[in-house]
Amino acid sequence: MYLETEVALSNLLQGLLSTDNAIRSQSETLLNSTWLLPPNLEYLLLYLAQQAASSDNIQLQTFSIVLFRRLATKSPINNSSVSVLIESNFNIISNDSKSKICNILLQSFVNPNISNDLRHKVADSISEVSKIIINNESQWPELISIIFKALHQNDNSSFKDSAFRILSSNPDLIDSSNINEILPLFNSAFQDNDDSIKTSSVTAFASFFKIVPKEKWPLITPLLPNLLNILPSFLSDDKEDSLNTILENLIDLVQLAPKLFKPMFNQLIEFSSLICKNKNFDSNTRLTALELLTTFSESAPKMVKSFPNYCQEIILINLSMLTEICPDDEEAAEWNNNDDIDDPDEEIEYDAARNSIDRVSLSVRGKFLAPILFEFLPQMINSAQWRERQAALMALSAAVEGCADVLITEIPKLLEMILPLMNDPHPRVQYACCNALGQMSTDFATTIQSTSANQILPSLISKLTNESSPRVQAHAAAALVNFSENATKELLEPYLDDLLTNLVTLLQSHHKYVQEQVLTTISVIADAAEKKFIKYYDALTPILINVILNNDFQAENQLIKAKSVECLSLIALAVGKEKFQTHQHQVLQIFETIQDQILNHQVNDDDPVLSYLQQSWSRLCSVVGVEFLPYLNKILPPLLIQAKQGQSLKAIEDVDDDDINDDEDWEILDVHGKKIALHTSALDDKVVAIELLKGYAEVLKEHFSAFARSILKEILFPALDFYLHDGVREAAIEAIPAMLNCIKSQNDPQDLINIWQETTDKLFQSLSEEPVNYLLSEYYRCFATCVSNFGSNCLNDNQFESFVTAVDKTLQTAYSRIKHSRSNDEDDPNAEGYNEDEYDEGYDSDNEDADEDLLDEINSALSSVFKNSKTKFLLYFEKLIPTVLTFLDDSNIFIKNCGICIVADLIEYCGKDSYNFHSVFVNQIGQALDLSNHPSIRQAACYVVGVAAQYGGQNYQSFCLATLQLLFKIIQSEGSKSIENISATENAISALAKILNEYGSTVSNFDLIVENWIQSLPVIEEQDCILTSYSFLVKLINNNHPSIKKNIAAVLESIIQVLINSNITKTKTGKTLIDATKNLLGYISQEEAMSLLSKYPQDLLSQWFS
Repeated sequence: MYLETEVALSNLLQGLLSTDNAIRSQSETLLNSTWLLPPNLEYLLLYLAQQAASSDNIQLQTFSIVLFRRLATKSPINNSSVSVLIESNFNIISNDSKSKICNILLQSFVNPNISNDLRHKVADSISEVSKIIINNESQWPELISIIFKALHQNDNSSFKDSAFRILSSNPDLIDSSNINEILPLFNSAFQDNDDSIKTSSVTAFASFFKIVPKEKWPLITPLLPNLLNILPSFLSDDKEDSLNTILENLIDLVQLAPKLFKPMFNQLIEFSSLICKNKNFDSNTRLTALELLTTFSESAPKMVKSFPNYCQEIILINLSMLTEICPDDEEAAEWNNNDDIDDPDEEIEYDAARNSIDRVSLSVRGKFLAPILFEFLPQMINSAQWRERQAALMALSAAVEGCADVLITEIPKLLEMILPLMNDPHPRVQYACCNALGQMSTDFATTIQSTSANQILPSLISKLTNESSPRVQAHAAAALVNFSENATKELLEPYLDDLLTNLVTLLQSHHKYVQEQVLTTISVIADAAEKKFIKYYDALTPILINVILNNDFQAENQLIKAKSVECLSLIALAVGKEKFQTHQHQVLQIFETIQDQILNHQVNDDDPVLSYLQQSWSRLCSVVGVEFLPYLNKILPPLLIQAKQGQSLKAIEDVDDDDINDDEDWEILDVHGKKIALHTSALDDKVVAIELLKGYAEVLKEHFSAFARSILKEILFPALDFYLHDGVREAAIEAIPAMLNCIKSQNDPQDLINIWQETTDKLFQSLSEEPVNYLLSEYYRCFATCVSNFGSNCLNDNQFESFVTAVDKTLQTAYSRIKHSRSNDEDDPNAEGYNEDEYDEGYDSDNEDADEDLLDEINSALSSVFKNSKTKFLLYFEKLIPTVLTFLDDSNIFIKNCGICIVADLIEYCGKDSYNFHSVFVNQIGQALDLSNHPSIRQAACYVVGVAAQYGGQNYQSFCLATLQLLFKIIQSEGSKSIENISATENAISALAKILNEYGSTVSNFDLIVENWIQSLPVIEEQDCILTSYSFLVKLINNNHPSIKKNIAAVLESIIQVLINSNITKTKTGKTLIDATKNLLGYISQEEAMSLLSKYPQDLLSQWFS
């Protein structure tokens, strides 16, 4: 390095260290404009490393190594592309400079004369540089050698501690081939006399464990006792910070391999409980111990259920923490009078306990948890201490979702516990009652609405009066939201007078949060009540208009104004256009005025009215239809800008960048070792904008065509490439059919063909690159909808080819994924594919559900193509035959079902031409009818037999007739009408009807089979089966088949049952059935008819047969 360069860099550092703001600012400008550009960048990084290693000035050394780390990992300037954001300055310097810097850093690290603090900072820089080297698929063998040397040293704890720091940050430095060498070093460090070594070694161990292959885990298990022995020593020495660090690392390990800890799980329960229950410990330590116990339930629910003391301990801990509120009456009064009801620091133990109970209940479920929970709740409910009463209620609220499988049958008993406490002397208990009722209204929907409205609604309404405290008033109103969201308008109607009288009164409350909640509650009630709300429209609408007009855009009024806008739009949606017309012009003008204020920047960017107005415009569009068009010119421009937003990314040069780390608007991504911040709030806004554009397209249809093309090509197509935000891609996929529908209305066939080709090209390209499982389902749903909308023969050869290629790839990938999943049933070790893992339970129900949904959507897409293209598709379908055969031959329920459904569509839409493929499936369909198969497999196979008879023609006759005995076995088997079997049974009855109808003349013992078929009725659950079966029954009646007269009582019974229990009366088949029944009744005497019909509702009989 030239002397003049060193002098310039020395001056630069002195300037950056200057206390004079002007000098420091000039130096920073010089740094960014000159020294961070090649070739100066190399000199800068090399100089900083040298100063950190050899300067006599401690301040300069420390500053140099910190600045080196920051600048070495910083993205090169003057480029913000994703590829450059994950690049680093260190990576773009010459290999010679890289080598020199690495050597200098290592020399500094091993220097025995530097301070512990400086060595730690050097270690941090080494960690970052090593990540860059490894990400480039290179090695740094000298570093690995020095780390092992440091870990073997017993006379320099700083050296060892710093080595563990490097491993914590970059465990990939240690190859699995070195595991036998590194594990004894970890084990030794766990027993070190230096607490910092214990802490840093456990942190490094947790990081290292994440990269160790599972087959090596048995080597790790012997280390765990010594790791856990660290906990008691830190506890007895009151070293809470260190204790907390160990617990946090244990949580990481438990998430990966909970069953590693099974041999010492009892001790962990006991130790964690001891910390949680000791109120002398810092909140952070107690809550970390609680998090450890809670994580076990999520990572290993079956394991924790095998330890009876687990649930009892965690319930006791959480119940106790739920009482840790308002330690004195003064704080209780403060809670009641506090207008900041969302204060996050108000009661952290209480909040953590609620969260824990919720998560544990969702993991272990009600059958296991509810009996233990209810050992304690009744006693606490009846306690003289108000804190215990409210704790019991809040615990119940937290547990009901996870325990719904058990508690939903105990609603009356739960209400007996809760409702008397609605009049408890303490408002906090009343608040907890409202919370419990609200939670149950959601988790027990719609059962609790239909069974208990007469108890819950009056109770909640009673808390809306001025006799209640404001917090209780608001929470009762919030609980009414939960209840009303799942209530019918008929159920709400008797209570609307009292509800709305009290809610309107509360709009005059002095507490803003009460007013805000009341507006939300009125909105939801209006939405639920629909036309029943018309009665209250004239009184409420002027009030809401006045609220909007009389509240300005000051911060304290913003949400009130915004929620009033929302409420008005929901009321308009509820009452409909005819009623809304009296205020339509006025409301639209008010909204337009607010929109103008927004466009003229008279409203702050963070004002909630912006988002509320966006949604409200969309609702009003749904109400007024084409009369909305004049307002689009003001609404669409800002919405289109919002929808066109790109992926805003920035590199975080400092991992401790608080501005980003603490900002909920950004999400931190780890990309090749670099922290990249994604502006998620902007992309969330983009999602909302796309959804709103979709809504306008669906309502305005051809009137929106002027905008649809540009939205499709400039917004939706590019949005499919937003791989850093799943929501953007999902919204774009869902909006495509609506835009195409608008474009379809234009009278240019060739243009439509071109845009449809562009759309399918983009869909299949994006589908082939889609990394998220559930979004694949959205792509296939989108394609199926588009094909259905465009109608027959809308696909050309290229589109057929692209579709089949995509389907084949997706099916094979899904097949592989499902076959490698650990279990089809987490609680059934005998389930097909079950594989009990030695270390974790490994069940991912979300992924399995996503795969099931994906197979369903592929079936729907294939069905749509078959329906619209029929035999034209067969040439391309042949490519799928090997995959379909694989699916049919598999034993997995989801996989086999998918294959059978493909066969059903093939036969249904290609008719006799499908017989060319019969050898692929007839044997498998016959085998699928066997009673040993899952009911859903039998159901699908019965459906295939039915469509073969209905659409397949004479070629399928022998196949269908061969299934008669199997179909009767399904119908006559024990439990055939049970919930799990009814669908298969009714499809078997329907299939028999189709066979008898199509091939009757060739069926041996036709009359006997018909008589047995009549005995299998009624069919009342499956609509398609109902129509098919009773159409055939009508034919038998009209043809005077002898089995009808012989079994007239059974025939009448089946007819009355289907008329009562289905909606067949609304169909053409229902009308012919009623007419046929009238004729049937004519065969018998009036006395006999009266006797047979006397047990049925006479009003219905009169309605049908008079």
